Parts: sequence; C-alpha cells; structure tokens
Amino acid sequence: MSNTKQLKARLKSIKNTKKITKAMEMVAASKMKKVIDRALKTREYTQTAWEILTKISESVETLHPLLKVRPVKRICLILITSNKGLCGGLNTQLTKKVLANIEDPYFMMINRTHGKKILPKIDPKKVDIEIIAVGKKGQEEMVKFNKNLIASFLDLNDRSTIEEINPIAKIAIDGYINKKYDKVIVAYTDFISTVVNKARLRQVLPISRKDLERQLEELGRGISEKEEMEELKKEVQSRFYTFEPNKEEILAMILPKVVQSQVYQSFLESQAAEFSARMLTMKNATDTASDMIENFEFQYNQARQSAITSELAEISAGMAVLND
Repeated sequence: MSNTKQLKARLKSIKNTKKITKAMEMVAASKMKKVIDRALKTREYTQTAWEILTKISESVETLHPLLKVRPVKRICLILITSNKGLCGGLNTQLTKKVLANIEDPYFMMINRTHGKKILPKIDPKKVDIEIIAVGKKGQEEMVKFNKNLIASFLDLNDRSTIEEINPIAKIAIDGYINKKYDKVIVAYTDFISTVVNKARLRQVLPISRKDLERQLEELGRGISEKEEMEELKKEVQSRFYTFEPNKEEILAMILPKVVQSQVYQSFLESQAAEFSARMLTMKNATDTASDMIENFEFQYNQARQSAITSELAEISAGMAVLND
C-alpha cells in the first residue's frame, strides 16, 4: 500500500511539473515570435544606413575617429546573455567562448583577407580587456572567474527599446573616441533558426565594412531577402545626395547611430535565441515528463493490481480456513 501511495504522490508531482513546463514553452514561443519580428524590421534600416554611410565616407577627406584603426592594447567587450536560466546551454556556450578569447585575445583581433589571418601573435598580458555585462548570467560568470567587469545592465528584456540600449553603445563610442579603447567587440548569440543558435564575437569599433557586410549577409539568410538587399544596395548607390550642412557633420551624426543599431541588433538576436532555446528546453522537459508519467502510471497500475491480487488471495485463504 505504501508503494502505491508513493507512486501516486510522484505522479501528482510530475503532472504539476509538466503543466509548468508546458506553460513556459508557450510563453517562450510567443515572446520569440515578437522578438524575431522586431529583429526583421531593423534589417532594412541597418542596410540603408550602412550604404548611405559608405557613400558619404568615400568622399570625406578627414577620417572620423570611429573609423580610425589603431594598434590594439585595450579592448571593450560587450557580453550579451540572458537574465534567466532554463534555456539549455545557450549562456554556457557563449561565456566559454568569451573566456577562451579573453585568455587568448589574438582571436578577437583577427581581420581577414580572403580567409587569411593578417595579424601577428600577441601577448595576452599586454592587452587590457574591460567587460560590459548585459544580462545576469554573463555578469555572474565574469565575477565568478574574476574578470575585469566595469558595468552591468540587468534590467533589459524583450520589450527594451533602442533608447534603453543606447547607454551601452555610448560607453563604447565615448571610450573609442577618447582612445580609452582600441577595439570594441560584441559577444552575443546569433539566432539562425528555431533549433540552431550560434555564439558570435563581432567587432563594432573601429567600424569595419567587411564586418558589417558579413553581419548583414547573416541576417538576410533567405534567397529572396538577399536579392532584396542587393537591389536596395544598387538603389542607394545610384542616388544623388545633397549634404546639409556638410559631409563631416552628417558622418559624425550617422556613425554613432550605426554602432547603436549594431549593438541593438545583437541584443535582439540574443533575445530571439534565448526564447527559442527556452522553448525547446521546456518542450523537451514536457516530453520527458509525459514519458515519466506513462512509466509511473504503468508502475502504479501494476502495484495496485498486485495489492488487489494479494488481498483477494488473503480473503480466499481465510474463507478456506473457515470452511474447513
């Protein structure tokens, strides 16, 4: 009897857990769709802003501070993770990659020309890396491993706007202009599909044409989207611009916005990846709970049948003794 009571209690507990994981799966799926929609809407803006920026910068004689490339001695790393867990190995994969690159920052300083590394090996001890954590999980890992954490942003969520992200970009932009940093990197999880996410480290300063083009190509993964982007690129390049008040001031206004949009796009990609990972994790937990319920129900029915059989056997034996 005690065995059936224990099985019944476990069954009740697992069923309650299944209800929770199913509800969390549905919430994550709903939020994921909204975040993906927001990420898609920013793509055309990012593409157009970049094409206009390229057109202007080609005809400007004075190089803007955000475009200047310097020998790298100080790096600012913006680490974007989630505030909550229960999303599989999403945060672990990204923080492992970040920690590995902090130990060997050479790989955060690679520029590529036809796939070949063009920077010499560097001494990690000669490179200072300051970290801005966006999300509690990233902050916890950096504190745990005693890394140089200079700022934390823990109140951002799937409803956060670009205005709430701008203070993060401002720290990076001001630091680069004032020569506090020689390179700014964003570490985030790129949303590729519902079942595939990839940890990425992307340079945002100095502004690199190659990096921006690669990011835009990764964002426009569909064939039709790529064709649309090519058409948009041709259209922007063919436009004639009249500059008011002058090219330098326009460039000074557009460049920070490009950096802000890159940081914001990385944040949106991370949010989409987080909710897709949480949805899959909760779905797997729900499926596992269903299997466990089926198994425990089978065990419970067996134990109950065994108890009934035992009781019937005892009654039959008692009646036989009385008849004798």
